[in-house]
Amino acid sequence: MTIRLSGRQRDRFKADLQAHRETFSLNEAEYADQVLKVSLNTYKKCVHANGPLALKRHTFVSIFTNTALDPRNYGLSVGVPSETSPFGGYHKGEFQFLCGRFFLYRRSFLTGRHITRSILDIQPSDSQECLSFNELHYYTAEVGVREEIRYHGDIYMNRERSILSLPAYFQGQVRLTLLQPERLGTRGKVKMRGALLAFGNPKGYWQPTVSCIFVDGPIDEKRSSPRELCKTIMEGSEEYPALCDELARIEEHGTIMTPLMWAKLQPRAAPNWAMVSDGPQATDRRHPR
Repeated sequence: MTIRLSGRQRDRFKADLQAHRETFSLNEAEYADQVLKVSLNTYKKCVHANGPLALKRHTFVSIFTNTALDPRNYGLSVGVPSETSPFGGYHKGEFQFLCGRFFLYRRSFLTGRHITRSILDIQPSDSQECLSFNELHYYTAEVGVREEIRYHGDIYMNRERSILSLPAYFQGQVRLTLLQPERLGTRGKVKMRGALLAFGNPKGYWQPTVSCIFVDGPIDEKRSSPRELCKTIMEGSEEYPALCDELARIEEHGTIMTPLMWAKLQPRAAPNWAMVSDGPQATDRRHPR
């Protein structure tokens, strides 16, 4: 994303950056590299070139972050991370549109055949300048065991990439969910797509499991019990194809890694006939003697 500055705002930015530069006993190349964390050509473009200034958003963020210049002074609504905030320096009021109750969908961990629907609640934190979350997973696993798992925690946000990180801690287990929101134009609806790293038990032993997830909401069923809203969406059901399409869009760039699914997706490897042994006297044909 490119941001442009022109006119008086461009002139003010140029003057303020030059004034900041004068507080350092560095040459231009050192100032650009060590202070602004940009290239020398970018710095020269900011202070020496005439006319409108066009830079990538992340370049402006780097300059504002490392100079403490306020982008609002130049008519820009660019979020600058705060080094004093471990959550990314965002203000929870800015992301009120993310608050509410959402459906969270993922494929079943064992085979990926069915889709589980869980509940994700997002609300402003009572004690921190950030958002917090609560999750309820209540479903019957493919092996027939009824599962109920709850997670909660604070939301970390990379404002430049608009990525939400939801780390959860439970009895020594750390689970991480990464989401990117997409704000829709209809009645405040939001879709979020991403992946989670958790633990699965696909072959009788626990191992890390990665799964793509789809989040949709906010939903209106606030009076319903969260348990009643959780369900397993079976393959072949009416709502299954549309959810599969949403998950497939994410899975183009992500993965679900379980041995059973991996084996199903991979073509059977052709035998290396050069290495086939017909007996104790067979020879490795890669190294003829």
